Amino acid sequence: MRFFRRSLITLGVAATLPTVVFVAVGAFYFLRAERVRVETEALGRSEIATMLVDGRLRRDLAALGVLTSSVNLVNGNFRDFYFRLQRVMKVNPAWRTIVLIDAQSGQEIFDLRRPFGLPQALAETHAEPLQKIRRSKAAVIGSVTAPPDALAWVYVPVLIEGQVRYMIGAAILPPVFQELLTAVAEPGSTAAIVDRDGKFVARTLSFETRVGTPATSFVRQAIREGDRGFYRGTTYEGLKNFTAFHTSPWSEWSAHLAVASRMIDAPTTWSFVAAGLAALGALVLGGTLVLLVLRDMAERRRAEETLRQSQKMEAVGQLTGGIAHDFNNLLTAVIGNLDMIRTRVQDNERLRRFADNALEASRRGAKLASQLLAFSRSQRMSVGPVDLQQLFNGINGLIEQSVGPSIEVRMELDPDARRVMSDANQLELALLNLAVNARDAMPAGGKLIIAARRANAVDKHLPAGDYVQLSVTDTGAGMTEDVRVRAIEPFFTTKPVGQGTGLGLSQVYAVARESGGSLEIDSELHQGTTVRLTLPLATAPIAPPVTAPAPQPAAAEHPGATGSASILVVDDDQLVRRFMRESLRSIGYEVHDAHDGAGALALMDSQRFDLLLADFAMPGMNGAELAKAAQSKQPGLPVLIVSGYADSAAVEAVLGMARQLRKPFDMAELGNAVAEILRARVH
Repeated sequence: MRFFRRSLITLGVAATLPTVVFVAVGAFYFLRAERVRVETEALGRSEIATMLVDGRLRRDLAALGVLTSSVNLVNGNFRDFYFRLQRVMKVNPAWRTIVLIDAQSGQEIFDLRRPFGLPQALAETHAEPLQKIRRSKAAVIGSVTAPPDALAWVYVPVLIEGQVRYMIGAAILPPVFQELLTAVAEPGSTAAIVDRDGKFVARTLSFETRVGTPATSFVRQAIREGDRGFYRGTTYEGLKNFTAFHTSPWSEWSAHLAVASRMIDAPTTWSFVAAGLAALGALVLGGTLVLLVLRDMAERRRAEETLRQSQKMEAVGQLTGGIAHDFNNLLTAVIGNLDMIRTRVQDNERLRRFADNALEASRRGAKLASQLLAFSRSQRMSVGPVDLQQLFNGINGLIEQSVGPSIEVRMELDPDARRVMSDANQLELALLNLAVNARDAMPAGGKLIIAARRANAVDKHLPAGDYVQLSVTDTGAGMTEDVRVRAIEPFFTTKPVGQGTGLGLSQVYAVARESGGSLEIDSELHQGTTVRLTLPLATAPIAPPVTAPAPQPAAAEHPGATGSASILVVDDDQLVRRFMRESLRSIGYEVHDAHDGAGALALMDSQRFDLLLADFAMPGMNGAELAKAAQSKQPGLPVLIVSGYADSAAVEAVLGMARQLRKPFDMAELGNAVAEILRARVH
């Protein structure tokens, strides 16, 4: 009986011990992974915060850069320039003031906070940025001034004949950065944005009293010792915590997100307890159990890394799409006004040639904006027949310029492999990405061969049919097998920090898949690399390029344009609104304009219109909301929406069946779109 009882106890212990050991080992790695997860998430959030701050600073510098070309400024007409800047301030509510400083004498010309003609001595705040601009002739990110009037300053130079003549500075209100910080930080957490001098720009705790004041010694020491990581410290409120931080290499501003000490220390303490239990269990279960747990943890870490990369991709895509949206607005005004100049200098061949050259450069800018939208995944690919011969002819010079004279570039195209199904712009960008990768793999020079030939489907997932294999081969360093397998992962790169985004091959892979093809990479270390894109062969004929006709006199091009058609133009961008208004008036329409939805609805209370022409992305009330409100006031009113908004699918989902005109556009495109809608209304 005693033996039987002992056997039962032994059997019970033997049955229980594996469970206890497994729980101990699992608890150990789970707690350590929890700490890694907390640290990784905090570091990711701090990096996203600096990216958002940099995006805001770049937008403000771009807005200031537009002002440097003012004719009043170049001619020294400071009074008119002063009043123009007052109007600029009204459309930039985040700016507190703008200053103009003579870079040669170092004297302040005016500050919008004071009446014109009452300059003061150069403030100490502007002295250091002025010295930097004199040396670099480039824009400068300033620091935050001390309270009570804490402001973040940015500066741009005004170059006249290659010399820095003036410096324009804009003071940004810190609440702008406070909004960006609170959007990223966890609710109730301690977080801050700090400038290069170690002063608070934004802070989740005591923002009003701490902005513009020095951060704690822990923060300043961390900034001096590295550009990202974790440090232990104590806040001004006496809170002890671990803080993740990331410093932007461009602006040298940093974001700091605190994590409560218990979230780091507790997992560490309990993980060692669990480690002891796991060690005891290892005597029974051995290495097998440990290997299984390690495999589970590796999967967990890969999942966390995938999530972090997804968040990073989303942040980069939003920033890129926003830049492209602003770029489209600028290009609309540039292309439109150049088009108007071109139509008014028909008898001056020299000026007409200048206008044509500027228009061509602007349309190249529009193509760049299209590529930015594709990068941000906000513009769908237009898959159709692509002539590889035309593509090679157009891209050959750009590739040779990109890779340099030390690399021999050769392009080979079989006659029966000339036409493929893809998006011409995206395929061109993919080949450029591959050429740049090849250049980086051949620092001492080599050969780059881009070839196209007929091929069968090599990917078992592709349907049977005719395909073209487009290959890019280099004689560079090659890849290891581990690198080759991960090459198309987003943000995976073997280049040093700051020299690669890890998005090039991801974009190439996306182009191949969206075109209905596949991507293969063959590479051996020190033997070079070949990237093969298998694309469907195009069977339909390729339409010849269509050249837009030159604008004709209003009566000839738009016979229906008469003073009887009344159009309401609504756009918050003054330059774009002015271009549309003047273009339509030159055609013969009666045009009224408003800068926002409220102003447009007020005009509709006193007058009826034949067409509403409105921007989509406007503050307060967007174009779709305005169209709905306008049609409730005047039922049946036709609506034409113009938009440079990045997310094409989102715009179409909101507008439904409403007509759209994509920015940028010229006079002819605007006039044709308006005339088509008005003719449809008549019929």
